[in-house]
Formats: sequence, C-alpha cells, structure tokens
Amino acid sequence: MSGSPEQERLIAALEHQLEEARSKISALEDQLIDAWQQVTDLRRDSLLQGQRLHQFDRVLSGLTYSADGLMTTKKNTAFLKDPRFQSAYQAAMATGHRIESGNNDGPDLHIEWRIAISCWAAHHARQLDGDFVECGTNTGMISSAICRYLDFNTVPKSFYMFDTFEGIPLDQVAIGEQPEMKAWMNERWYGDCYELARRNFEAFPGVQLVRGRVPESLPTVAIGQVAYLSIDMNVALPERAALEYFWPKMVPGGVVVFDDYGFEDHELQKAAHDEFASAHGLEIFLLPTGQGLLIKP
Repeated sequence: MSGSPEQERLIAALEHQLEEARSKISALEDQLIDAWQQVTDLRRDSLLQGQRLHQFDRVLSGLTYSADGLMTTKKNTAFLKDPRFQSAYQAAMATGHRIESGNNDGPDLHIEWRIAISCWAAHHARQLDGDFVECGTNTGMISSAICRYLDFNTVPKSFYMFDTFEGIPLDQVAIGEQPEMKAWMNERWYGDCYELARRNFEAFPGVQLVRGRVPESLPTVAIGQVAYLSIDMNVALPERAALEYFWPKMVPGGVVVFDDYGFEDHELQKAAHDEFASAHGLEIFLLPTGQGLLIKP
C-alpha cells in the first residue's frame, strides 16, 4: 500500500539524507582511522626520538674531546691537562694570529689535538740528528708551541721557518683550490706579519725566519740534515716542492707533518703528497685530526 505522492517524496528525501549521512560517517571513520594511525606513528617516533636523544645525551656526557671537527668518547685526553702542554698551547694561541674559527673564544682556535701531534712529532725528532724546518709559519702558532714544549733553547738544533709572511701567493693557487677563498684568507687572516713573528721568536736564538716564496727561498739557506718537517702552506704547488726539496735531507726516522692533509677543500694537496709517497713506496697516514704523518724509512 503506497502513500500519497507527498509522502513518497518525503520518504525519498529522508532516504537520500540517510545515505548522505552514512557516507559522511564512513568518511569520518576513515579519517578517524587515519588520525589514529598518525597518533600511533607520532607516539612511536616520539619514543624513538626520545631514545635517540637519550643516547645522544649519553654520548655528549661521555665526550672527552670536541673541537676542530673531532669528537671522541672513552679516549684518554690527559695531555690536555699536562702543564707543559697547556703552557705551549697558550703560547701558540697568543702569537697574535688573525685566523677566525667561529667559536667566539677570541684567539683560541681550539686546535689542541693538532698542536699536540706536532709537539709529539718534534719531541720524537729531537732525539735524531738534523734540524727542524717549517714551511708555512704565519705568526708561528705551531712552532711557538714546539719551542716552548721542547724548551728549544736547550735543544742543539736550528729551526728554519719559511714563509712569505704576507699571505698565500695567489699565482700558485690552482683553479681547484678556490682562488677566491685564498684571496679572502689573505685579506682577512694573512696580512704582513713578519715583525710579529720575529718578536714571537726573539727569545729563541736557534730560530731563523726565512722570508720569501717557496720554493724560491728554499736554497737561500744552507740546511744539512732535517729531522722534523712541517708543511702547511694551504696550496699544493709549494707544498709538493718543499717535500721534494727536503726529502733527501730527511734523516731515517725523520717525521713530516702535513697540517691540511685530510681536510675538505684540500684534496689537491693530499693528492700531490700521496703521489710523492707512493713513488717512494710509502703511505701517508691520515690522522683523525686531519693532519697527515709521514716517516722517513
């Protein structure tokens, strides 16, 4: 038995509204399921993040060194508290250098471990015949630390320090060595510093500053045997030339420290030195500090 047309229209309208309601309820159910999944995922991610943060906190709390791109845990860093090393390091940072590290600690670049490696190498070389040579001195940070660490006035050696003392010769910079950056470094960090370096070493008669470009300046000084060689000129051409010049003078057991060897943007220097070492059947050891270490057999 059917109703009136008006009733039929009303029933049809109600059925349509009911169907729309069911569709909306179904959509809401899907949204609720999605929302619940998102909440579940967020809770899981939050838990994982909390676990990671906890692990990171544990790592940070166990750090024994964090500076100069190097972080260590569970490593003995007693050398940092050694009074002799502390005195040498502070002398290095007080040379009047203009290099910036971005750590807001003024002249302290926090390169303690790098300085410690150079002091160790110099201490090793002290036991050998031959003099000390540094190619790339600037104000004398590393060499100042060495002179004080070894009490160089008691060491029967000469310490020759080669540098332009006015920055990197830009005509020696290869295209792949960021010439614009080197020009910026000259302007910002490496101005004329000869008199400053001279004052820094006036208490050490065994130190001889040799002002000029490398390699042109190398034969201007009569140097016999070499026990310690530091190479830090920021570009490959003079560094390779210095290595080739002094290698025949290096005594057995003599040590070469390459300051820039393992750092990013210094790949051409590393490649040049690796090529040299390989030609002599040797390998340069890359230290976690970024330095390279080569021992003369």
